[in-house]
Amino acid sequence: MEIIMQYTKLSVVGLLIVAQFLTGPIHAQGDANTLKENTWIVRTGYTNINPQSNNGDIVNVGGQSNFTTTFVYFLNNNIGIEVLAGFPFRHNIYDKALGTGLKIGSASHLPPTVTLQYYFDSSSKLQPYFGLGLNHTLFFKEKASGPLSGADIRLGSSTDLSLQVGFDYELSNNRFLNLDIRKIQINSKATVTNIGNTDLQDVLPDELVFDVPIDPLVIGISLAWKF
Repeated sequence: MEIIMQYTKLSVVGLLIVAQFLTGPIHAQGDANTLKENTWIVRTGYTNINPQSNNGDIVNVGGQSNFTTTFVYFLNNNIGIEVLAGFPFRHNIYDKALGTGLKIGSASHLPPTVTLQYYFDSSSKLQPYFGLGLNHTLFFKEKASGPLSGADIRLGSSTDLSLQVGFDYELSNNRFLNLDIRKIQINSKATVTNIGNTDLQDVLPDELVFDVPIDPLVIGISLAWKF
């Protein structure tokens, strides 16, 4: 978690340095940065999904990054509805129960999230916001590997809450840099069958069912456009 927090701080500082270099000092903008009803913001960038360090007693789940896009529609000057979409994320799964740390599988997932956001009134280039959302994570293309080669792995879908904080930094008229941080609750149930076909047939039962609390910290950096 300490590494994640350091990464977050560095991301914030780095984003501000880039924005400062591109646009010069922060100064009051009057109504230039005011959000209005029926406004759209589209953000496209790169997002890292970093699962919590403790994924239960059976496995650990590795992090992954990919491209994402969000669409925000403003109901009024402060309230927006955001939809998060993106390319699938592919995560490696590592043994924890036997203490080997070996890769035993992988799975792809899509984390579509709908978020109700509140944007603070701002007369500067910096536009902060926070949000509360609902996430539905769908897992697919699960594959066993390493000591579990020959077994079948299935990860159940998860629907739960998402918390979000972020800000847009104005680069020019209607163009922004964005930093977005989310904490998403994802708790999947894993089912591993046909273990009798693997090298672990003498160590494990033929079928295992266990919870996988992923609960990742999600950090994204994007370019944004207001329409």
